[in-house]
Amino acid sequence: MTLSLVLALSPATVTDIPKNFLLTERAARRHLSQHEADEQGYEISDKLTRPLQLNPCLHQRAVDRGRTAARTITRWTSAPSGSSEQLVIYKSPRAARAALSRLRVEVKRCARKSDPSAPELEIRWRTSPAKAGDEAIGMGYQARQDGSVNQLVTGIVARRGSALMIYTTDEGAYDPGRLTKSARKLAAKVCALPGVC
Repeated sequence: MTLSLVLALSPATVTDIPKNFLLTERAARRHLSQHEADEQGYEISDKLTRPLQLNPCLHQRAVDRGRTAARTITRWTSAPSGSSEQLVIYKSPRAARAALSRLRVEVKRCARKSDPSAPELEIRWRTSPAKAGDEAIGMGYQARQDGSVNQLVTGIVARRGSALMIYTTDEGAYDPGRLTKSARKLAAKVCALPGVC
């Protein structure tokens, strides 16, 4: 078999996510007036080493293997509040499944892990069923200080083929269901990328 035939039969691997592909990306790239910039802001990162936005064991860098492309968009407001959208493409569906499986294990192992930078906070993670893509899980945490809730983060992580997508918000009560629509929309959209589905 010739090399060109082998390459033609091999599934394509995504190494670059198209511009404005994520659902919040157009808004994140929009130029903000000075007044708007005082009230809210976005950060866009394509770093492969960035940890997953749902990160129960507080890794400083990505610990999952087989990433070929990634984009993370985080949003903050002066409320204060925040949200994020993250898409990670892996070399195969198996690698994406392994990343999601690792996250499921870590949320149990680190369900009550404290942040070394804020030892006064007691952090408790939880999970719940979710339906999006090929498989999904709702998860989030509650940070308590002196018996009262300091912060509550809700998230959903879904896998479709070799892609993992994560949405988080710290607004409102714990309810991953409200993030399902976005996860399903991006899960359908990633199939347009070569070799993902």
